[in-house]
Amino acid sequence: MKPFTYALALMLPLTLAAPGFAQNVTVTTGKGGTMTKNRSCMVDGQMVICDTMTTGTTAGGQTVSRNRQRTVEQGGSTTTVTGTGPSGESNTRTRTLLITR
Repeated sequence: MKPFTYALALMLPLTLAAPGFAQNVTVTTGKGGTMTKNRSCMVDGQMVICDTMTTGTTAGGQTVSRNRQRTVEQGGSTTTVTGTGPSGESNTRTRTLLITR
C-alpha cells in the first residue's frame, strides 16, 4: 500500500471518531509529506451544511486537495466535490438526491 493511500485510510476513522461539528486532523507521512483534513458543519433551521477539505502535500512540495460540500434538507441532499491536482487542474462533480414520500 502506498504511504499516501495509507495516510488516507488512517484519517477517515480518526475524523469520524471525534464528536461535534468541527474536526481537524493532520497526519505526517513517513517520507515527510502531510495530510490535513478539516470538517465543519453548520445547522441552519432544518438544513445542515457540512464542508470537508482534505489537503495532501508531498515532501517535494506537490499539493493536491479535495473539497466536499454536502447540504442536507428535508427533501434530499446535494453533494458537490471539487478536486485540484498537483498541476492546478480541477474537476467538479455535483450529485443531488431527492426524497419523495
